[in-house]
Amino acid sequence: MKRDLISDDCSPLTLAVERGEVSLSAYSRGQYPGIRLKTGRLPSLQSIGIWDAAGPQKWGLPMHRNEGIEICYVLSGQTHFATDTEQWALKAGDITITRPWQRHCLGNPKIGSCKLFWIIIDVESSEQNAIWKLPDWIGPDVNSRRELLRIYRQNQCSHLIDKSGELKGFIERSFNALEEDSPLVFAHLSSMINSVILTVAERLSEGISDSSTDPQGFNQTISQFFKGLEASVDKAAEPWTVNSMAHACRVGKSYLTTSCREIFNITPSEQLNFIRLQHAGRILKSADTRSITEIAFEVGFNSSQHFANRFKKLFGCTAAQYRKR
Repeated sequence: MKRDLISDDCSPLTLAVERGEVSLSAYSRGQYPGIRLKTGRLPSLQSIGIWDAAGPQKWGLPMHRNEGIEICYVLSGQTHFATDTEQWALKAGDITITRPWQRHCLGNPKIGSCKLFWIIIDVESSEQNAIWKLPDWIGPDVNSRRELLRIYRQNQCSHLIDKSGELKGFIERSFNALEEDSPLVFAHLSSMINSVILTVAERLSEGISDSSTDPQGFNQTISQFFKGLEASVDKAAEPWTVNSMAHACRVGKSYLTTSCREIFNITPSEQLNFIRLQHAGRILKSADTRSITEIAFEVGFNSSQHFANRFKKLFGCTAAQYRKR
């Protein structure tokens, strides 16, 4: 599943900017477009910026993953946003929040005419380490960073609404006041990012209760991962292994297995097969004329006999009998 963990290359946005369809003001590193952030300047900040896509657009950002926490704010206009399990028609004042490596897209498939602000901050100390860490320039002290991490780690909400519009005004004023040549430009960026992160965290904390059993939100991440498989036949049919599922959830194999037994009372592979069989059952009931073997492969099984055995065990009859019910 390594290919599925590659973060967004932003090429659709970059090409739209080059074609003159979108105006862009951004500070970024890595694959993200914008003014390059030099080493040592706001470490862990991957990208911050505003795009202004006026009028009909010919591009979108399909399902992808970012390596950090991403916060987006629609300043004006509207566009479509979706995760593996939910989707929204965004309008001015809407905020989206995605966790590291959480699949999401902007556009359906093309983005709408909109002005959008975003921040992406890498919070992982390494690609193999699921422990989150905020850079020292976030929050005034260690305790503040620890609390912010608790809120964002436990959060499973991907959409908020800024009803007052206060955050919109702050973002636009702050970004418009930036001067690239000013020696204080990065101080202003730091102040802006801290304010946005704090404001969103305060809103998120209203829906997050303290949890002694899942203090870092790993079990919630795992639950959301399997909900994503339930929502998409194509996603469930990908060649998942326990290793790749654990990697997608940013946990170790043993933690994933223990958590799945706690949440579903079965192993990760058994839960994956259960979801695939549920998809197969729905396809069989939909007056589909495809062969049972074809459906077995479509939902992710690579052996028709294995599919037949598992199907009969779950439903108490063969796939052919189930189709005739």
